[in-house]
Amino acid sequence: MERFREKINLIRIEADAAKAKAEEYEAKVKEYEKIKMDQEHEIISLTNQNKKMEDDLEAALENIKRLKSIEDEGGDLKKENDAAQRKITLLEQELENSDKSLRETTKNFREADVKAEHFERKVQQLENLLLEQERKGEELKLKNHELQAQLDEFNAQLDDI
Repeated sequence: MERFREKINLIRIEADAAKAKAEEYEAKVKEYEKIKMDQEHEIISLTNQNKKMEDDLEAALENIKRLKSIEDEGGDLKKENDAAQRKITLLEQELENSDKSLRETTKNFREADVKAEHFERKVQQLENLLLEQERKGEELKLKNHELQAQLDEFNAQLDDI
């Protein structure tokens, strides 16, 4: 009888531990989902920034073409052209940096997504284990009740003797 109680207590402890672990993994999944969402927002922001820089670059290139056509008109136009060239160089560098940042963020996003999927599977496994442990606990309770009934019946028979 005491062994049954010990087993039931052990199963309860295991079930509690599994439940705590499941809650921990659920928290991690939520954290990774938040990271994933933040990275998606960052990707969108960087994509928009990248588009704006491409538009700026295109405008600057057209400005250069215009300035080259009227370059013969004077030295002031040459200075303006040089400034536009510097601006284009800066925009190209910014575009490269933005592309690099976008690639890194996309890579991090994919890694976080893989981790989130892993933890979701782990949570599912732990939930299944918890359900199994609870089912076993119920079975042990039923067996305990049956054995208790048998013990009571046996004690009653002994009392009758």
